[in-house]
Amino acid sequence: MRRTIALSLFAAALLVLTWGRAELQPVDPTAPVTAELVAQGAAGGEPSESPLSLAAVWQLDSRTRDFGGYSALIALPDGSLLAGSDSGTLLHIEQPGTAAMNGSYPQLAATEGRDKRDADLEALTLDRATGAIWAGYERSNAIERYSPRLERLGRVEPARMQDWRANGGPEAMVRLADGRFVVLAEVRRRPAAQGHRAVLFPGDPTAGDAAGEGVAFAFAAPAGMRPVDMTQLADGTVLVLLRRLEWYLPPDFASAVAVLDPEAIEAGALWHPERVLRLPEGVPSENYEGLASEPGADGTTRLWLISDDNFTGLQRTLLVALDWHAPERPRQKARGNAARPSANRN
Repeated sequence: MRRTIALSLFAAALLVLTWGRAELQPVDPTAPVTAELVAQGAAGGEPSESPLSLAAVWQLDSRTRDFGGYSALIALPDGSLLAGSDSGTLLHIEQPGTAAMNGSYPQLAATEGRDKRDADLEALTLDRATGAIWAGYERSNAIERYSPRLERLGRVEPARMQDWRANGGPEAMVRLADGRFVVLAEVRRRPAAQGHRAVLFPGDPTAGDAAGEGVAFAFAAPAGMRPVDMTQLADGTVLVLLRRLEWYLPPDFASAVAVLDPEAIEAGALWHPERVLRLPEGVPSENYEGLASEPGADGTTRLWLISDDNFTGLQRTLLVALDWHAPERPRQKARGNAARPSANRN
């Protein structure tokens, strides 16, 4: 009886999502992006033990089929943001967080023989010094490298990732400051205590066989939560955005941020968060899947979140600005079992 009830509720939730799909829009690359302020952090609020505080939240919208489904986010060197969607499209957000905030839809350069599975873009990372961008595709378990002009320069389907599930592949990826790459799978291994599959590459995985081999390890997410994006701060700290789907009617989401030391990664071992932080009070509940960071001029760090609306009328595309106030961590030497950085700095 309990199983029947659970299946019935699950089916009902899926029907709600289906009925709630947003109105199908035509493709219009000139459609403007609107930004409505929906929440704002309190100035001079009570001190908090959390290093996260809310700056503001905006609801984004645009009347084009290319808008929505955002599951990856990076902060570009010029201060703008680039979001990637489940449909393989991009959103460029200029002057984010200002009255002049607006968006456009840059295109990945078309290439012959492109795998049709490479539409589910789930992860983005970049080299801020050169402007090179890497994208992770979930269904093909592939990583591609692009120029700042979004021309495809390389592609690899790493052997360490080929047995990852097609609907639970590379969900979070970050290029570390020393040139190494960390990639996390969305789906947890069985038994769950084994964590989420993960790979640490010694260099750009698209640059050659040696760089693409990688060291396998596992990410220990809190029970019921999945990694959906990640970023590295200036002091070396890695933040992983976590999400849990809660099957209410309609479905709800819980999000958190895991704080980790990349030098604690060891081959074959679990990578445990040092701390897991709830999002600040005032951040609306939504399906946040993109996380980016950018250093501030005064030594602070601005974090950005973007939500995936799943192309439904029941969810929203929210852009969240958070401030990170944690003291800089002391730099540590790499541990013996951690992969070493390569000379490749692509």
